[in-house]
Amino acid sequence: MPKTTAKNPHDRRMQATAEKLRAALARLTGRSAEYPAAPTRRLTVAALAREARVGRNAIYANHRDILDDLARALQRQRVPSRIATIADKVAEQRVVIDDMQRQIRQLATENAGLMRRAIEAERWAERAERRSAQLTREIDAHRRPAILRSTQP
Repeated sequence: MPKTTAKNPHDRRMQATAEKLRAALARLTGRSAEYPAAPTRRLTVAALAREARVGRNAIYANHRDILDDLARALQRQRVPSRIATIADKVAEQRVVIDDMQRQIRQLATENAGLMRRAIEAERWAERAERRSAQLTREIDAHRRPAILRSTQP
């Protein structure tokens, strides 16, 4: 923004305040060589006023363009934090997915073992039924009345 020469003291004061505010905004957003960007600094009108050492009312009353610049800086600051939040959620979901896939593999292995045991138990039951049927036939054969032959001529 090119500097314009102020005609009266009021205009010079307004111009000096605007320069202070722009420099303070540059410091708060890390666009100043003196202060690198600090992620913990909050961009608020109060923070801007403290940094520039001017009253908040002066910003609201006379420097609306600075408020627009502050809003744009806030928007730029929010976008990376949203991306980081989304990336964190994706990472958490990947961990959950990996855990669930591990559980699926474990359950599939356990299911295969149970199926093998069930098939084996069915075979034993089938053998036991055949053996039971065989024993029942043998018992029935032993219980049949035997014909006694008489020894008379």
